[in-house]
Amino acid sequence: MADRKSRSNGQRADGTAEKLTKSAISREKVLAAAARIFSERGYAGTTMREIAKETGLQAGSLYYHYSSKELLIEAVLDMGIHGVSDTVHDAIAAMPPSASYADRIKTAIEAHLQGIMNFGDYALASRRVLGQVPVDVRRKHVRRRDAYGDYWVKLLDSAFAAGEIRPDIDLKLARTFILGALNSALEWYKPSGMSLDEVATQFTRMIAAGLFAQDRDRAVARPPAQARA
Repeated sequence: MADRKSRSNGQRADGTAEKLTKSAISREKVLAAAARIFSERGYAGTTMREIAKETGLQAGSLYYHYSSKELLIEAVLDMGIHGVSDTVHDAIAAMPPSASYADRIKTAIEAHLQGIMNFGDYALASRRVLGQVPVDVRRKHVRRRDAYGDYWVKLLDSAFAAGEIRPDIDLKLARTFILGALNSALEWYKPSGMSLDEVATQFTRMIAAGLFAQDRDRAVARPPAQARA
């Protein structure tokens, strides 16, 4: 897994070079700088002039890409949620159809952690400034975030229906716990400590131990309401 970083300088977060036009490279530099500054100073504490200075652009050039701070923070938030959700969706899509739901959940856990680290400043900006942004921007982002959360609930629900999750687990609470624990790594993970692969392994072990059904659990009847939690 890659350590936490923002996308910038015409490269993907995983280091793969992209063939981008000069304008697109400039736009990515703006987004990367904006994500970092928003995450550090908050929405109100960030100015377009500061972002332009960070990227070496004239203010007019910055406004060519984003005509307002509101549009810029919306783009930053979108990059964060789509970057993470696409990482998870792609990882699950790459699995064989025969993969168990338990394995799919483990893969989703690892991919989510990888995603938030690869799109670190974008994800961190979302975590720190969502409550500060204009109402319309916040509502749009919350809808996108909730759609990603629903993806997790459906994944957990499928595992539950297949008998792979303990019958006494509330699925929405499980989703909240998993994503909350993973997202907290944005605040404390240091590349100089435990490797990201090992962090993912530890998270998966702890979550799996409390979530997945053992043979004795599979024989227990599942109340219908629980599966729809």
